[in-house]
Amino acid sequence: MAICTILDQKIDSRKNGDDCEFNGYLEDYLNLGSELEPALKEALEKILASEPDAKICVNLRSEINQNAISNQIIRYKDIFKLTGKAMEYPYIIYVTRETEQRALLVVPAAPYSFIYAKGCYYCMTEPGSPFIDCKNEIVAVSSDKSEVIVDAWDKIFKMKAGALQRSIDRRFFASYDDLKNDAVKAANELKEEAPEKLAAVSGENRQEEIYQYVIKWFLLKKVLYVQYMVNKNILNTVHEGNVKKQRNQAKLNADEISFLSFSEMWRMTREQADQMSEAEEKTEAPAEPAAEEPKEN
Repeated sequence: MAICTILDQKIDSRKNGDDCEFNGYLEDYLNLGSELEPALKEALEKILASEPDAKICVNLRSEINQNAISNQIIRYKDIFKLTGKAMEYPYIIYVTRETEQRALLVVPAAPYSFIYAKGCYYCMTEPGSPFIDCKNEIVAVSSDKSEVIVDAWDKIFKMKAGALQRSIDRRFFASYDDLKNDAVKAANELKEEAPEKLAAVSGENRQEEIYQYVIKWFLLKKVLYVQYMVNKNILNTVHEGNVKKQRNQAKLNADEISFLSFSEMWRMTREQADQMSEAEEKTEAPAEPAAEEPKEN
């Protein structure tokens, strides 16, 4: 089933559905006056001007696929503790032109957001997903520049999805190693900010925050694993065509994503957050110079 055909069937909260927050014409969504990041709002307005029939699905929800092979291999068990439709895909703009259907998955701009956009794409199109056969119809992007988003949309019918996605990727990372370095940094920054942020919330708010951290660490692991596995150049030049070796290294790459456990985050208190912060400060502080030993006469 094609991408637009599937998305058209999603029922939003306006119709008492739980598939997504909004699903309908882009013009109607913009008329709601929803608060949007400036670059994203500008991009959506420009897309509407060129594509009056464009539709948008906002915060499409799905359950975590426990049966997907890549999700099992990266062995991030906390992701399977999330209940219900925990995964959300922020904005999916879609349209049908004659017999062809295309969709642009957009993640709002934020630090490392393009990596999360790639992770969302890999989750949407993984085996077992309703969108498994739509890989050639979906492209993912995230940018704080409206022209990057609009350019991706303008080319979505002119280029093959894979070629367009690779051209977008090159805007954000020159090599897999660059991507990996950024993903590891993103994970570490989440780990540093989480204690203080979680200590300040409780109840449902804490659960929501914890879910978001778990999903972000999962997406970082997912990207490092899948992006390595789909790289045929790495397979042939690094692993001499041995898929087993490539898979093992992809798993090791995903293992480099550091995180706080689900249970740690639930138990987090203000006192623990302060202690962790103090421990990090001591670790980062330069060591005191050692005193010189008295010389023997």
